[in-house]
Amino acid sequence: MDDSWVHGGVEGSCQTAKRGDECYVAVSWAMTDGIYDHPEWWPELQPGASSFEEFQQHQHLMNSTLCPEPCMVRYPEYSVPTFRSDHSRVMKGVSYGASPLKTTGVLLTDDDFMTDITGAMWDSWGRGDLDLLKSMGVNTLRMYGNDLNYSHRSFLDGALKRDMDIIVGLSDWGFIQGPDPCEKKGYLCFDQVYEAYKGNLLKGFAIKNYTMYHPALKALIISNEPDLKVHPRTDVCRAMISSLDAILQAEKDLNVTGNPIALTVTFSFASFGKDPPGLGQMEELYGCLQNPEAAPTNYTPKNDVLSAFKQRWVHSFNTAAPGHVVEELFLDKYHKSSFWSEEMKIPLFIGEYHSVHVGAKDDLPILVGDALSPKYPFFRGYNFFEFSVRYDKGGSEEAFGMFGYGDCPLLDMNYSGQVYTVWNLVPSPDKYGYPLSVALSNAYGKGKKLPKLRNSPCLEETLGVR
Repeated sequence: MDDSWVHGGVEGSCQTAKRGDECYVAVSWAMTDGIYDHPEWWPELQPGASSFEEFQQHQHLMNSTLCPEPCMVRYPEYSVPTFRSDHSRVMKGVSYGASPLKTTGVLLTDDDFMTDITGAMWDSWGRGDLDLLKSMGVNTLRMYGNDLNYSHRSFLDGALKRDMDIIVGLSDWGFIQGPDPCEKKGYLCFDQVYEAYKGNLLKGFAIKNYTMYHPALKALIISNEPDLKVHPRTDVCRAMISSLDAILQAEKDLNVTGNPIALTVTFSFASFGKDPPGLGQMEELYGCLQNPEAAPTNYTPKNDVLSAFKQRWVHSFNTAAPGHVVEELFLDKYHKSSFWSEEMKIPLFIGEYHSVHVGAKDDLPILVGDALSPKYPFFRGYNFFEFSVRYDKGGSEEAFGMFGYGDCPLLDMNYSGQVYTVWNLVPSPDKYGYPLSVALSNAYGKGKKLPKLRNSPCLEETLGVR
């Protein structure tokens, strides 16, 4: 792992506590219990927002015998969302919704896999998913569940250390699932989104006393496929614009100004009427943003939502169409749209991409090449859908994961009141039997070989090592 992200004392003198040692135990207690019971003991730190290294630094100053000086993380600073400013970095992403369940019909107690506890899957001390994805050339993760009751700081720090960009999304809880969703209020979503997003900012999305975004966090998906979820569909504009307004207000109230992130709504690849798939929905939302007080939105924003769109917006959509079809039906049309003109330069990425009806070995490189091509200067890249098989969803959903779960229980994960088994990973094939992980690794420039998977302790037992 590249260590250019750290600093602290003379090179080689810093040492971040290892899981299980005395310093680690002391720091973990301070983060999860101590600061809540006695916040006055850690006046410079914020519960749920300060990093492990920041807590260890405090412990080091109090007792250098117990805790060495930690290797502090360097946090870059910038004033424009990197998805808007850095055209050289191609998005080579994966959709990461790594449900630990191996059976259908079992309900997850929580689907937020950015928490400290779920490090049993993503962190190096667990199954090591982030290290695995890094070895495959992945530089972006598109996340799903988002529980504001948990801190996301350690996950974002882990991503930064691996030079990975993170795209997060708002949970459907406030829109259509919770006890008081905004669908019951005519899709006026300001109140629900404001409380949820402010909670996110206080739980690791914002750093340095909530003045700047964590630099690993690059974009926020306000809603995933609202064009298919919001009924009637004419209320999509009201739902999205009132949500955008709430996000801007939460940032303003906490004074989060540094490292601004890109904002987006990820539409489906559906076509309504004569409009091009996906693009028609984007044009419709932009039309509403220009005059939100008018029908069909009928909403008066507290903030300048149109300026936020022009300064921070990135378009996105999901598709299961093959690469050449995406070129014909979307990329070629987007290039001619008002979104990529002298007046506006709104980039684009694909939130979920995987056609199960074609061979992945030939299909996956197409859109990577398009992101590198001057023909599509607006196209940033895609997130392969998805990391692991969703056994819990069953049916056609099981066809997309590039890794399945084997029979080796690596460790247990006590998460949100339920103990889950974290299983070893096994490569899943495409329709022609070619390993999806190999196809993706090759498309992302890491070669045609199976990635090294973590199978111990079962492998060691088989070999008679233990």
